[in-house]
Amino acid sequence: MPILVGHRGAPLRRMENTVPSLLLAAEQGADAVEFDVRGSADGHPILLHDRTLQRFWNDPRTPAEASLAEIRALRTEVTGERIPTLAEVADAVAVRLVVDNKDPELVPAVAAELRAAGAIERSCFIGEPAVLTVVRAHQPDAEIVLSWVGPELPPASLLDTVRPQALNLRWDSLSEESVARAADLGLRMWTYCIDDAQQAARALAWGVDGFISNDLPAVTPVLAGAGA
Repeated sequence: MPILVGHRGAPLRRMENTVPSLLLAAEQGADAVEFDVRGSADGHPILLHDRTLQRFWNDPRTPAEASLAEIRALRTEVTGERIPTLAEVADAVAVRLVVDNKDPELVPAVAAELRAAGAIERSCFIGEPAVLTVVRAHQPDAEIVLSWVGPELPPASLLDTVRPQALNLRWDSLSEESVARAADLGLRMWTYCIDDAQQAARALAWGVDGFISNDLPAVTPVLAGAGA
């Protein structure tokens, strides 16, 4: 059965990677929410996509240059949103968690916080090979979705190391053939970002299993019609 994933929550309606955005995604019908994780200077996992705090928070530092207390003090000018910790998200959000950890050194801390929150069993890990290789070594039983760019599938050596259960190809790289090749390898296929009904219907016809979307209301009717 296909899974619908809110990309950084519901970013068209709420600020990405915040608790309100993730909760709205669940309200809009997401089976899971995807979010990005980076570490503060004192080693705490927090939600942030960018390398720096500049874009939304008007702070030129990287999160690794700011303490958790300093990061928690940041607010957006208009809505007053703040950057949540991974622990806060695991406690507040009841749907599945799709964790895109940007820092290999943060892998043990991320796993520890998810485990402490009782959320490790409903979490999977998505992202780039460098981080997911560490995730697999640290968590032999982890559910992993390996992101990949380009029409060709990852090399066999990488698949043997990461041992993902699914691949995640960008929509403009995806084809019916790549979905079929993944299936031949015993791998499910996800894609990002699917933001309109036509794209969703096409991907569904190809056999895509995971739909990462910025616009959940546009995609939900297609998956619902397929019995998702």
